[in-house]
Amino acid sequence: MTATTESGTAPRSEESGGDSHEAAARHRPRGRRRRGHWIIAAVLVAAAGGGVYYATADAGTASVAGSDKPTRHTDKVTRQTLVNSKQVDGTLGFKGSTSVMGRLAGTVTGLPGIGGTVSRGERLYGVDGKPVVLLYGKSPAYRDMKSGDKGEDVRQLEENLQALGYSGFTADSEFTDLTAQAVKRWQKALGLARTGKVENGRVVFAPGALRIGGHKTPVGSDVRPGQPVLTCTSSKRQVHVDLDIGDRSLVKKGGTATVALPDGKTVKGTITSVGTTVKKTPGTNGTADKSTIGVDIELDGGVADITEAPVTVGIQSEKKENVLTVPITALLALREGGYGVEVIGADGKGTVRAVKLGMFANGRVEVSGGGLTAGTTVGVAA
Repeated sequence: MTATTESGTAPRSEESGGDSHEAAARHRPRGRRRRGHWIIAAVLVAAAGGGVYYATADAGTASVAGSDKPTRHTDKVTRQTLVNSKQVDGTLGFKGSTSVMGRLAGTVTGLPGIGGTVSRGERLYGVDGKPVVLLYGKSPAYRDMKSGDKGEDVRQLEENLQALGYSGFTADSEFTDLTAQAVKRWQKALGLARTGKVENGRVVFAPGALRIGGHKTPVGSDVRPGQPVLTCTSSKRQVHVDLDIGDRSLVKKGGTATVALPDGKTVKGTITSVGTTVKKTPGTNGTADKSTIGVDIELDGGVADITEAPVTVGIQSEKKENVLTVPITALLALREGGYGVEVIGADGKGTVRAVKLGMFANGRVEVSGGGLTAGTTVGVAA
């Protein structure tokens, strides 16, 4: 039986024997309602690749105007934001990569564990039994810092000393005698000679905590200025995607993405960089060359103990805000063409209303027309 608009009933069959069918209907037991099969046009948005597939399903029996029982399955019209995403492959890791170079000549006497994290004020490694300390800052340490010196490195030193609890001076770009007094207290706590001067190589400035990726100079080995001691990354989790150049328009710095982790959890992320250099990878077995750009996504949530792993990234390909939506299983294929939904009134009776379809996402579809409003009850397939 094909649905029609507004009246909620189908035209009488034009096949021969129509009068006998009507006569039979008059002799049916009172209260027995007519039942028909409604054709639901279910449009499914494929999770992988963003492709669209079409299928037709028999929804069983639905109530129409004049029925004495409500539709068995119903749902509500909602006003919401619909978002479609395209699934691409990515690699989970850590943000940034750097090498820590030695600046103090001597013997390496201590190294942090690989995979461990070193934070502000903690020992990064040891030389001749004394610590080389990690402090936070974007500018590198490049000289001795002492009374009378001025500069960005001095400001960073003073800000770190205050963050570690050493006070009595103003955190600016000038190393004063008061700064030297604070440095002496800090040196005493570290077991260093209380000189009031910070020798070149005693501190390493980094933007934040460092995660240890590898050892370049083993414990017991001699280290010289300029020689790599450690490889490190930041402690922030990041996903890298080699994105097909054809999808460049789908990403922008500051945009959002979702990442499906190997343990089944999904976390949100922010796109922190979009490459401007195209990387070409030769095709194999007759396939075309692949052109990609690098996209980095910083994760907003924690990621258990997973160090590195392949992940699936969902990037937004389409978005519609503040639109009316219904489940795709509420759609009816209309006899005269197009689609409609069955609106269920307060009395439980249904009326089919023609609607225009918009965007599909996550099992719902944007609809307009038919007098629909948020909260309207509609029939859905079982």
